[in-house]
Amino acid sequence: MIEDTSFAGIGSDEDKVARAAAAKIDFKWSDDVGTEPGLKIWRVENRRTENDNPDFGIFPWPESKYGSFHRGDSYIILQTILDPHGGDKLLHDIYFWIGSESTADEYGVAAYKTVELDGLLGGEPMQHREVEGMESKEFVKCFPKGISYLEGGVPSGFRKVEKNSEIAHIRRLYRVYKKNGEKTVRCFEVPSIYTVSPFERNMCVTVAHNIKENRLGKCQVFSNIGNDGGEFWELLGGMGEIKPAEEMPAEVQEMTAKKMYVISDSSGMITMKEVPPSKSSLVSDDVCIVDAGSDAYVWIGKGATTAEKQQAMLLSSRYLKEIGRYESTRVTRVLEGQEGRCKPFLEVFAE
Repeated sequence: MIEDTSFAGIGSDEDKVARAAAAKIDFKWSDDVGTEPGLKIWRVENRRTENDNPDFGIFPWPESKYGSFHRGDSYIILQTILDPHGGDKLLHDIYFWIGSESTADEYGVAAYKTVELDGLLGGEPMQHREVEGMESKEFVKCFPKGISYLEGGVPSGFRKVEKNSEIAHIRRLYRVYKKNGEKTVRCFEVPSIYTVSPFERNMCVTVAHNIKENRLGKCQVFSNIGNDGGEFWELLGGMGEIKPAEEMPAEVQEMTAKKMYVISDSSGMITMKEVPPSKSSLVSDDVCIVDAGSDAYVWIGKGATTAEKQQAMLLSSRYLKEIGRYESTRVTRVLEGQEGRCKPFLEVFAE
């Protein structure tokens, strides 16, 4: 159990390097960032120099690639909308997305630069930590044309990626599917064969078209292969058995009992103490972490200190690492008084 725990010395070497690197990155947010409704995306690009030294940075992601994410990378996404209750007020949501093969230095930089962007926008945005394949409904709504997960990524400051001149000839099979209750279609590279619904089949055509465009038209697209597609099945090592879509294993997040912690620096150091999971346990002078299983929420009290606010999302990540759920749990930061913008948070206490 994590109780009365000090997190002052928990930071790993990678975490310390990421914090220092994020502070040194020579990147300036544009003056108009977050001033108009729309979507902006940046990718963390922690490259290596010719002398094999880490070179950390973030760069704007091309709009033509919005909705496509490399599994080996981390991204920062800013969504700006007009307040639905009227007026000219703008509301901001900042997501930092972590690919399943992204390294500690990459998602560390994404987290720290998210804090920086949040400060630039007055500390009012909702923050969301999203992980590949387990994204929130709010996140997937940002990409009505679907989400594609691309292999590879930028060579990390802590990881070398061998170049492959034959990459255009690698055989790949993609699974295109839609989760129950969602309109957004996802595209994964997979080792098996899946049947698809008509809606998913149309998305397959779109994905194939995008692949062709990315290769400047230097490839052919075939459809309606069926049982006669000899060359297609030969590339996969034989036709084999096509499994019905309903037999495919669903992504199931193991739920745990709700837990709640209060983060405070009243003792002179940042501590985290477990409290009963209820609204009455929310403390306006502190920060609370609510663990609801597949989702965790960081609630920021109006009277929380600057240190508590700045450390909250980072401490929630360390907490998830401690209990082995870091790679599968979404995290959302909710400000006191703005709970109405995050209905799932309110539902945690609805029972």
